[in-house]
Amino acid sequence: MKRQGTTVFECVVAASVLMVAMGTVTTMAFRASRMWSDVGHQRIAMNELANQIERISDADLEQIDQLVANLNPSEMAQASLDRPQMTAMRIRDSLGDRVVVELTWQSTYPLAPVRLTGWIAAPSPEASK
Repeated sequence: MKRQGTTVFECVVAASVLMVAMGTVTTMAFRASRMWSDVGHQRIAMNELANQIERISDADLEQIDQLVANLNPSEMAQASLDRPQMTAMRIRDSLGDRVVVELTWQSTYPLAPVRLTGWIAAPSPEASK
């Protein structure tokens, strides 16, 4: 009994299964790489926002509005993120005096902006003495 046709068919099926498995592994590797890159960018963005909030919070109350108006990404953020843009606004309401800073950057697909809020402490009466 000849089984040449069956053997060729088995080889074609095995090669097809192997190609599908290799394609799946390759796709997953690229997605994992992109995810790690996004995590790194998010970490850089959060560090940048935390540094900016700290710089604004440490300033005198009279300087805060000027700092918010002239806010720009640091050199580190500009070197690490693709075209970063930073916006900030000062909010005074019943919740208190605070600054909301937002950072966006260019990506191959849409990303939600990274946003951080920092409350501005009122000067203590002892500090003015």
